[in-house]
Amino acid sequence: MTTSKQVRASEAALVARGGRRLSGHLQPDAARALADLVAAGYARSPVAVISAALLDAIKKISRGKS
Repeated sequence: MTTSKQVRASEAALVARGGRRLSGHLQPDAARALADLVAAGYARSPVAVISAALLDAIKKISRGKS
């Protein structure tokens, strides 16, 4: 399987599991925060930082509703 076919298959599997591909731009302060969080070890990559931060935020909100 070619690399591009592998990527498409991986993306299709992610979507099938409920994942979502995002594209866009971060404001400079958010980009700096993202880089700082990766450097500090919050998560291993920018995408992992965003995912972890979203999950942390929803936990925080859920605790506040109880």
